[in-house]
Amino acid sequence: MSKESTLPYKLRPNKAVDRELFIALLARLAATLKIETYRYIGLGGAFLEDFRLIHARLGIKDMVCVEFLESTHLRQKFNRPVDCIDCVYSTLEEYIDSTEFEKPVIIWFDYTDPRKITSQIERFARTISEVQTNSILRITLNSNPSSLGEPDPKEIATKVGTLESEKGQKKTIHEWRLDRFRERMGNLFPIDLNAEGMTFRTFGKSVLRALYLAVEREILMLPDRKVVWALATHYADGQPMVTASLIVLDKDQQQIETLARDWQFASTPEEPLKLDMPALSTLERLTMESCPNPKEKMGYDLPMSELGEDPFKMFRRFYRVYPHFARIDL
Repeated sequence: MSKESTLPYKLRPNKAVDRELFIALLARLAATLKIETYRYIGLGGAFLEDFRLIHARLGIKDMVCVEFLESTHLRQKFNRPVDCIDCVYSTLEEYIDSTEFEKPVIIWFDYTDPRKITSQIERFARTISEVQTNSILRITLNSNPSSLGEPDPKEIATKVGTLESEKGQKKTIHEWRLDRFRERMGNLFPIDLNAEGMTFRTFGKSVLRALYLAVEREILMLPDRKVVWALATHYADGQPMVTASLIVLDKDQQQIETLARDWQFASTPEEPLKLDMPALSTLERLTMESCPNPKEKMGYDLPMSELGEDPFKMFRRFYRVYPHFARIDL
């Protein structure tokens, strides 16, 4: 967790798509798991938009919003969209450590500070043993490779371009960052990870590999439990982020595992969904929704983002959860 974000959702379409996919996952599991009886725990920001949607779509009434910034906490108490949200002035870690979970929960660990990524991953993995089975855990992590720092220009062979070092005497910036990532992750560093995993487009997957490793080590100590990865994403609305969601199950539970893995958007940290939605005008959106070959009808290409995905293919895959923002004068 870090300082309060003031960037509105209308400037973060990929984050909005990611959130809609998570709610769609919960809706898929709702009837079987009776999710309306769960407790939802998360970080709501000043406006608690996630809480409003989860209550409206899933009917959950036991909701806890945790916030460690007093100014944001006061805004949350004022802005509560429904009175069933308990706004708690604490850190998420302190709240979890002081709470005994007597029923399944949904916990969203929404982190943005990359400097503490190792402890964030370890806290997420450790929670698997602390919640009831059938609980759902979700984490958001910062995956910007520049968070590893910048080397002295004299230390590196090149800052951009090739990933090959200069006769072994100087390292590229990606090789330098690989060393920093190894230091930061410690025993969670994937042993076969190389410098190619340190670019803007690939670092998210490297972070998710470390997360996967931490969870696998934790579950080895829990012979009566297993985890099922259900949704993993990599996106960038300016700042690149990754998310991963899992379900904690009894070892012999098969029905929920099948339900999650047969979902059309089922994804794992090893193969996350890339969310790279284009910014569209209303006319462009309507054309792309209604036309079998919108590129031909429009007569031009749409710009690619830094993640480099085809914007037409992206929209076609996720158009049902693409956000639409409109101005309303009150």
